Amino acid sequence: MKRRPPFPSARKPAVSTVTATNEQQYRRALQCYEQGRYDEAFAICEGLRSRPDFEGGACLVLGCIYLLRRQPEAAESALRIAVQKLGSADAWFNLALALTATSKPEEIEEAYRKTLELNPKQPQAWNNLGNLLRHGHSRERLQEALECYRRAIELQPDYALAHVNLGFAYKLVDQKREAEWHYRKAMEVAPDFTPALTKLAELLKATKRSEEALSLYRKAWELEPNQIARMADFVAQRRRLADWSDAGGPQPADLIAAIKSGKNSGITPLPLLALPEVSPDLLRDTTASFSRLQWGYELSLPPLVENVADTRGRRIRVGYLSADFRNHAVTHLITDVIAHHDRERFEVFLYAYGPEEEDEERRALRRLAEHFMSVSTLGDGAAAEKIRADGIDLLIDLTGFTTNARLGITARRPAAVIASWLGYIGSLGEPRLADYIIGDMIATPPERVGDFSESLALMPHCFQPNRALTVAMPAPDRQTENLPGNASVFCSFNQCFKLTPALWDDWCRILSSTGNSVLWLAPMEPVACNNLQREAIQRGIAPERLVFAKWRSLAEHQGRVPLADLALDTWPYNSGTTASDALRAGVPLVTLNGDTFAGRMGASLLHNIGLDELIAKDRAAYIDLAVALATDKARLHALRATLASRLPDSPLFDPQRFCRDLERLFQAMLDQRARGESGIVRA
Repeated sequence: MKRRPPFPSARKPAVSTVTATNEQQYRRALQCYEQGRYDEAFAICEGLRSRPDFEGGACLVLGCIYLLRRQPEAAESALRIAVQKLGSADAWFNLALALTATSKPEEIEEAYRKTLELNPKQPQAWNNLGNLLRHGHSRERLQEALECYRRAIELQPDYALAHVNLGFAYKLVDQKREAEWHYRKAMEVAPDFTPALTKLAELLKATKRSEEALSLYRKAWELEPNQIARMADFVAQRRRLADWSDAGGPQPADLIAAIKSGKNSGITPLPLLALPEVSPDLLRDTTASFSRLQWGYELSLPPLVENVADTRGRRIRVGYLSADFRNHAVTHLITDVIAHHDRERFEVFLYAYGPEEEDEERRALRRLAEHFMSVSTLGDGAAAEKIRADGIDLLIDLTGFTTNARLGITARRPAAVIASWLGYIGSLGEPRLADYIIGDMIATPPERVGDFSESLALMPHCFQPNRALTVAMPAPDRQTENLPGNASVFCSFNQCFKLTPALWDDWCRILSSTGNSVLWLAPMEPVACNNLQREAIQRGIAPERLVFAKWRSLAEHQGRVPLADLALDTWPYNSGTTASDALRAGVPLVTLNGDTFAGRMGASLLHNIGLDELIAKDRAAYIDLAVALATDKARLHALRATLASRLPDSPLFDPQRFCRDLERLFQAMLDQRARGESGIVRA
């Protein structure tokens, strides 16, 4: 049942026969409103609008009814009169609600502040003002938001939503203990409040307490089984733990059916990349819906920059925007590219947000880039203004929909040309978020252009950069890594969410067909390890043939990869940096070419090192190829020798060459947009 917007009782007019009659009518309208007889209340107040003494009160009631009828423009018009005539806290509060529906943040904030000036004991107004201040990630406004939520809770200690919002604000300022306390407090006062369940689940997931997170996602879905967002959360968390059982909850097929029925709003696209059930068309449409829902207001604003600036006689200003300028896969891939930019032609700006981790990787980027700026404490609008003020010609978004994404910055168009690259391996779904997506002829072939809202910007070799080849740490012996000395070792160091039942079928068939072999996997949480072992047993594979790697530093991990004989790629979401690590270590990779950008990464890497023979066209060929290589030691030895011989001259591990190609692609993008054109560009 909808909650009625609040409004005050009538201001008593001067006593007269006429006004007494009007007052009776107004009180009857209020009674009808309280009883849910909105049509009667509406009709009475329409008649009272022409009475000067009652115009404000009548418009307040009318505005509230318009809000209930989901007519925000009409509500705003009526409530502006109510504010003018009454000037009451409740009139301002309801105007704020109407403005919220029409996305006018500056006016909404003013309305809530006026509400609280007039009535500082309005907990819902404090909560809603906190939500406004929290949006956009400004550190200063986040601190004010925290205080707003605290005020709301002081006034109403059992205000579950305010506890959830305060918890989320604490999470944004990296105070996880306080965040968890308030999420649990919200659950204490409202045990079935799904926002509390899901926010606590997110926090537990981020802090490696995945089993408890799964139980909360399950409960949220059970409480709201028709909410597709609850289903999507639950399905995604089950995949992170390799929980593939048929019993106990919705399956990916159920999620796909719900999306196809038109209920796809609000589902983050990232987990969908790893679901074989998702077609490229469905992924494109879901992504477009998500982008419009999440950044609708920002997308409606006039662009900060529209025209490509003339770069003749000066350097091109390139900005890289990322949540991951730290010890992260994106930084591992891009650091040498930043180092090799031609400083006579390009001026490089790095804009960092997300976790403020001043580690060696971040310090290296500070040394290599001419400009390194943290925009973590700036709101999205202020960060976009900073980029615009720096005169960036071309902005490269390196995060997309991945963790800590802030596409509210790029949605404001702080540069005339924007490209998406490397962080999220897929389309952003909304043309204004990025003009181009950087790919290559294998990963993003021109015939798949319809899968993207962006124009294709094609590198001549692989879209993925890598650091230059270096001397790796000496490999440990197999015993150190719990690997059998005389067995064939298949490896895949991908995250658990990329593993699927169908992929597991194939891997178990490979193990079954190769006898003395093991599968070396990434470190995982105990529950995921147990689930994978159970799934292996069900497919006739002894659990001891799965070896879960120990946690190591990146250098130590790269040093141990050569212990494997053959790497197995995941599908439909291929390996990225994990594939590069295998090839760098001289370990061949068997991949299955897919239908999406994420499903063709492995093929791109192999093609650019001249090993197309390792690209399987279907699942049967993928299995046969892996088995054939593992059982033919001479062939595998020759293949490893070929790979080793090609590494030094491969474009995959030549960041200087990569950077020159990338700079030509940057120039091609700018030139095309300067002509007012769009379409595929090539370096």
